[in-house]
Amino acid sequence: MLDRRLKELGGAYGDLPAHDGLWQAAEATGHDLRARLAVIPLVLEARGLDVTPAMSDKLRAAGDEPSAGILDVIYRDEKRHVAFGAKWFRFLCDRDRVAPEPAFHDLVRRNFRGPLKPPFNDRARSEAGLTPGFYKPLAGIAG
Repeated sequence: MLDRRLKELGGAYGDLPAHDGLWQAAEATGHDLRARLAVIPLVLEARGLDVTPAMSDKLRAAGDEPSAGILDVIYRDEKRHVAFGAKWFRFLCDRDRVAPEPAFHDLVRRNFRGPLKPPFNDRARSEAGLTPGFYKPLAGIAG
């Protein structure tokens, strides 16, 4: 959907460096499933929960309902991705007898470049099972 919409607007998915961030993170965390879960769904996709509603509102205000509708679908998908990530991250921590929040903090510090940036969509994150004890202690801390 997004690729098709970008083509309609004269662009293409991959034109911007941000489009490659998820793949770069997957490659960087390929050595450790917990690290991958911490960074991809619980940092990167959770960030989508923070920024997508405002982007969708701005697109609607600009009269771009097709793009806003696509972001609405992506937002719902991101919430499920974060929920599955939180579930499996906790499962792996429980299996390995590791406390989830400190493990998350350590993995993010070691495997994610840059700070976790507020503001956070606490409600959406919580609905997806990502409680503030995971991300708020890392707010503004560079990895």
